[in-house]
Amino acid sequence: MKKYENLFKQALSSLLLIAFSSAAMQELVYTPAELTDAAEQWLTQQIAAEDAAATQINVNPLDNRIGSKSCAQPLEFSLSQPLTQRQNTIQIRCAAQSGWQLYVPVRIDEIVEAIILQQNIASGSLITADMLTTAQRERRFIRGSLVENAASVIGARTKRALSMGQILTLQDLCLVCKGDVVTISVSDNGLSVAATGVAQSDGSLGDTISVMNQQSKRAISAEVIAVNHVRVKF
Repeated sequence: MKKYENLFKQALSSLLLIAFSSAAMQELVYTPAELTDAAEQWLTQQIAAEDAAATQINVNPLDNRIGSKSCAQPLEFSLSQPLTQRQNTIQIRCAAQSGWQLYVPVRIDEIVEAIILQQNIASGSLITADMLTTAQRERRFIRGSLVENAASVIGARTKRALSMGQILTLQDLCLVCKGDVVTISVSDNGLSVAATGVAQSDGSLGDTISVMNQQSKRAISAEVIAVNHVRVKF
């Protein structure tokens, strides 16, 4: 009987050893650099899944002094704030019995196509095509409304001195400047009429300005729709 008891104990010990060995094999070890990379890859996937605008991700690496971390379960990731927040934090969590969690600061910048100046331009200068180019820039650097199409501002004048490399915005320009002779478009019930007038003030795209009709000599309110072109609003 004692012989069978010993055999049973040996078998049980072997089974427990196998079980513990199996559990140990399932536990993965991650260095701080690997955890940082995993967090960045997860965030990239979240942005792609949301079909978000072009973005640039800047992840603050985990400090190597925290040492390697092990976990017997798949790592869990989450954001402390909505994806639209520029300054955010990725939480990395190990949900195992002796679990842990770490926080990775991250900055998410939206990247846009912008019109950039290729030279310094004095105040009051006429915009020409050779002055402009396009480049990708972080939206946070933009102060004003983006010029979406370079061709739409050719012939506009600058309101202030501008520097080479600067992002061009509608607030930098007057598409119609005070004293300019402009085309006035009037549309009503399918009937379109054009006239000429003189701008009484500066205006950029979408601005409402006063224009003196050259034929009637009456001042009217009109919306700036293009360079030296306005439309009467009813």
